[in-house]
Amino acid sequence: MNSKSHPVAPTARPFRGGIGSIGVVMSHGFTGSVQSILPWAQALAQPADGWDGARVVAPRLPGHGTSWRDLARTRWWDWYQAVDDAYEELADQCDVVFVAGLSMGGALALRLASLRPVAGVLLVNPAIASKSKVIPIASRLHRILPSQPGIASDIADPDASEVGYPRFSVTSLATMTKLWKDTRSRLGKIQAPALLMRSVEDHVVDGATAAILQRKLRDLTVVDLPRSFHVATLDYDAPTIVAESRRFIQDVVSR
Repeated sequence: MNSKSHPVAPTARPFRGGIGSIGVVMSHGFTGSVQSILPWAQALAQPADGWDGARVVAPRLPGHGTSWRDLARTRWWDWYQAVDDAYEELADQCDVVFVAGLSMGGALALRLASLRPVAGVLLVNPAIASKSKVIPIASRLHRILPSQPGIASDIADPDASEVGYPRFSVTSLATMTKLWKDTRSRLGKIQAPALLMRSVEDHVVDGATAAILQRKLRDLTVVDLPRSFHVATLDYDAPTIVAESRRFIQDVVSR
């Protein structure tokens, strides 16, 4: 089936907003869309008391926001290219560029930070590893395994929801694990400070990633999110994420 038969959902369209000398590239996660990080992106773009605002670009990762079958035809380097293109756009317009990511978007953000001179990295429940013994096996058998139920909308707030695919191809999972491996191998090259915001209870990402980041990153600040599940950007702790992100960016710029 041609991917052109699957239009991009309005909630998945890229976001560009804000002005100024500070840029922020923001990436959504696996099977999700820009909708999952939109409030976070908008809050960083808009001026507020004590916050001048930033120039924000949140791209739609290829294969996302249309059909899970489109996603199955993409690979991790397609997703990364969208984030790198956003960096190039902001680097031409801003004095400094930060990178931020939710879930798998965190892996893309970390990889970008290992290759580009970003000023800082902001992460919400990032994923670059898992304690699961099933994921490596499934990744090796991805060509013969059927599609799996979706993982979207792990949110504590009953009034909030994430727009995501109801299913995903195991091939998509397999290419994501290759992104994880590549990103883990590059962590030692990251010079920029990082902010890790992690939910105390997360039903999608386990503690493996946080443990690795705490060992490997030179300058890491950790903030716990006690009231939210995986998609914390749409959950009860969303205001905390915004406040901590603004504080982190201001602190780094003032160094």
